[in-house]
Amino acid sequence: MANGKYINVIGIEDIIIHRLESANVSHPMKLVWSDDYGWARRMFRIHKDDGNIMDKEYLMKEAEKVKLDNIIKKWIKE
Repeated sequence: MANGKYINVIGIEDIIIHRLESANVSHPMKLVWSDDYGWARRMFRIHKDDGNIMDKEYLMKEAEKVKLDNIIKKWIKE
């Protein structure tokens, strides 16, 4: 940058995972009841076909780490 300053920004994949984790904590028996689940799903659907914005491979890897990959797999099939 011209002024030598940088801004680090979290990726959409991590935001989706964080929202799913929050949904899992607040509504573990019925994730879809959570606003966080709704936001995660909307973000995924908006960006799922844009490889410049969202890295699905990274998203799946991170989802597997927190044992929420079954949700991402379901969304991919929709």
